[in-house]
Amino acid sequence: MIEISEVTIDRILNPTSIDLGEYVINPYMGCEYSCMYCYVKSNKAVYKKKKPWGMYVNVRMNAPALLEKEIEMKRPKTVLLGSTTECFQPAEHTYHITKQIIEILHNNNVSYVILTRSPYILEYIPLLKQGFCSKIYFTTNNFNNDLKQLLEPKSPSFAARNHAIIKLLEEGLTVIPYFSPVIPWITNLKGAFSSFTKAKCVEFEFLNFNLKDIHEIIHNILQIDPSLKRSFDVLLYDKDFYRQIWRNIEMETETLATLWKKDFKIYKHDFGKFFENSYSQ
Repeated sequence: MIEISEVTIDRILNPTSIDLGEYVINPYMGCEYSCMYCYVKSNKAVYKKKKPWGMYVNVRMNAPALLEKEIEMKRPKTVLLGSTTECFQPAEHTYHITKQIIEILHNNNVSYVILTRSPYILEYIPLLKQGFCSKIYFTTNNFNNDLKQLLEPKSPSFAARNHAIIKLLEEGLTVIPYFSPVIPWITNLKGAFSSFTKAKCVEFEFLNFNLKDIHEIIHNILQIDPSLKRSFDVLLYDKDFYRQIWRNIEMETETLATLWKKDFKIYKHDFGKFFENSYSQ
């Protein structure tokens, strides 16, 4: 059962190294979706929690009041919403912290970028269309439901997410379908471009094989397709093979992007590079 705690914090506008804003706002700590591959699990603050990732959400009750004060002091031009949490997770249905934050940003003429994977964002379309939402990165994927149930059973369905992306695009909002994680031999890259005709750009993040849970992730993938065991074994330990596989995927992505006349961007993780969480919680 999810533990929901109402908490107060000392600061809500936090500096970020992510180049999507000067500051980041996380209305909640924790996320009910509990995706196995979530990079936030590597955050130092998560280690301090006694409950497993995905089993708790801290609702930052004083975040809106803090934001009002901090905007006056820091005068941000652009902020990022949701670097370490899902702003539109089920708790938002009850607490509306994200909604209050967006309203405050509007009242102070502050633009913002959203990271999300939640179709609940559709409830806020009238707010988002007021002119200060500069971009929405909407995470989705297209591997089969059996694998989804193993890697992210609590997250919204891909069908629901894709519907939300299409709806937001139809409403004239700038949305970037964000395919993550791209998994070798699993992710259907062709579907990534064909599903979103109105999107000008599609972005991809390759599965990070430096995550601390990577062996469990691969174990779950092999439950769906055991024939991939040898390939993943080599991918884990052979630098040349690792780089070649991802290079093949890059080339396929580039070919499909040209075919569909889409811009694209790829985020990849080099072989053996330590996974670092450099942003501020």
